[in-house]
Amino acid sequence: MANAATGRQSEGSDASPVGQQVATFTLPNAYGKPVSLTDFEGKKCAAIVFLGTECPLAKLYGPRLNDLQEKFGDRGLQVIGINSNKQDSLTELAAYVHRHEIAFPMLKDKGNVVADAMKAERTPEVFLIDANRVVRYHGRIDDQYGVGYARDKKTRSDLAIAVEELLAGKSISQPKTEAVGCHIGRTKQVAEQGEITYAKHIAPIFNSRCVTCHREGEIAPFTLTSYDDTQGWEDTILEVIGNNRMPPWSANPAHGEFANDARLSEQEKELIEQWVDGGMPEGDPSDLPDPPVFTTGGRLTSLIKLSRCET
Repeated sequence: MANAATGRQSEGSDASPVGQQVATFTLPNAYGKPVSLTDFEGKKCAAIVFLGTECPLAKLYGPRLNDLQEKFGDRGLQVIGINSNKQDSLTELAAYVHRHEIAFPMLKDKGNVVADAMKAERTPEVFLIDANRVVRYHGRIDDQYGVGYARDKKTRSDLAIAVEELLAGKSISQPKTEAVGCHIGRTKQVAEQGEITYAKHIAPIFNSRCVTCHREGEIAPFTLTSYDDTQGWEDTILEVIGNNRMPPWSANPAHGEFANDARLSEQEKELIEQWVDGGMPEGDPSDLPDPPVFTTGGRLTSLIKLSRCET
């Protein structure tokens, strides 16, 4: 299925996983201990949730999954978190577990093997399975948070409702919803050489358009100040620049042109897409531009910067 924003092929499938059986797997948890899906065979159901350590929605929903485990654990639910992101190390996963006080198993899917088998694409993304490992619900956790919006409160607790219905022996009233969030950062073959490289073509774009927010200590969820920073985020980057969500820019064009317009040109978007399609070669480090220098200004400067980053 083509991505409407970029014209790229989606890595998933139009076929719903609901009704399909999940194969067993064994993965290390955040501290390296092997954990198998068969370890939870005594449970009536399991919510397998793909999460990332830096994805804003995954950060919001990790603690909420704790609440779900506490509410339904004694009745037979087991929440299982899986991190398939190339860019998230075991150390970072352990820090995520500690920071958000995750009380359910959080597993590392190196090489995104389980994510590929289950055709998972997003973080967070839920697969609720029954005692026979058959998917009974697939999609989001609830409708409070999404890409570009946050409601004051949720209006439908999709996963909790599905768990309640499954434990009660009922049919799932809404077995599928759309999972929204960051793309899973899959392991891919990186090209050693290419016509368009990070050092010569992409770093200058990111430096001028993105790193105001995407740097250490700023409001963006991940940094983009080096080649390594880009790895695993390429599909999310293509999506958000394709639908003009990033870089954020809310100035009214009726007031004229702005010297600090952060929007990418069509040529810049095309260069980034061609770089990703070409295998994301790093290029010659000697081609790297000088890193940008940021000044800390007064209140007006801070407010302008915050507006650009949070929009």
